[in-house]
Amino acid sequence: MDKVREKTLLQVGNIVTPIVCFLIIGLSNLDFSTVFNSSAYPNLINPAPITFAIWGPIFIFQFLFYAYQSQDLFKAPENKIDMPYVHEVSVFFMLSWISTTVWYILWASRFVWPAIAAMYAYLLTSLAAYFRLEINKRERPLREHLFVTVAWSMLAGWVTVATIVNTTTGFVSIGFNPAPIGEAGWSILILAVVLVIYLSVLVTRNDFVFTGVGLWATIGVFIERIHSNNTPQPEIVLVSAIGVIVLALAIFVRLIMQFRAGQIQTLRRGMRA
Repeated sequence: MDKVREKTLLQVGNIVTPIVCFLIIGLSNLDFSTVFNSSAYPNLINPAPITFAIWGPIFIFQFLFYAYQSQDLFKAPENKIDMPYVHEVSVFFMLSWISTTVWYILWASRFVWPAIAAMYAYLLTSLAAYFRLEINKRERPLREHLFVTVAWSMLAGWVTVATIVNTTTGFVSIGFNPAPIGEAGWSILILAVVLVIYLSVLVTRNDFVFTGVGLWATIGVFIERIHSNNTPQPEIVLVSAIGVIVLALAIFVRLIMQFRAGQIQTLRRGMRA
């Protein structure tokens, strides 16, 4: 299959798939208010409800990618634009929408572990696009940063932490007993893993968006733990607060280091493009 035809098929698939997924969710007649309600399976790393507001920016940037990848769809072959990111994302935009739709339906239906399996599919498809795009590994114009890489950094960053929280919820649903460290020790271990993941991405890829999502999620855990309706857990409050401080400082220091080293050149060149 030639590249132009392949790109056109991917563009059309990327347009149609979210529409079909929205229709399926809309016609499923399920109560999706439970999707963002963790009260049925309480655990110490559930973030505050406000944390889920991040879906607003995620959908906005996904829509920007949705529109940007379609910009030459109706142009004549001789007027087509070179858009390598369409081939890099490949089928993974479509697969990410399919997997998250399956997750929504299964989670709303209280099929916890099948839903978690769908969440892992969502994670793998999101990370596949993220790594294939080689985000922050090569120069791009500013437009591509805004319309392509931000969308995938934000999505991959959020689905990473969502998968961790979903898995924890799955263990809670089967009455998992994290002896001998207890629930608090188990939660601290998970928060430490989260911290390592997001710091690693920051150090290896200078991905401030991805790490910023981890910071936001950790803030959500902190807010939830200090809420007056919850049982006091000072150790979780302390660890989540430390996580917030470490991630925030790491982002700030890394940004200053990159700027002083003259390595934030891609955006500068993109602004002039």
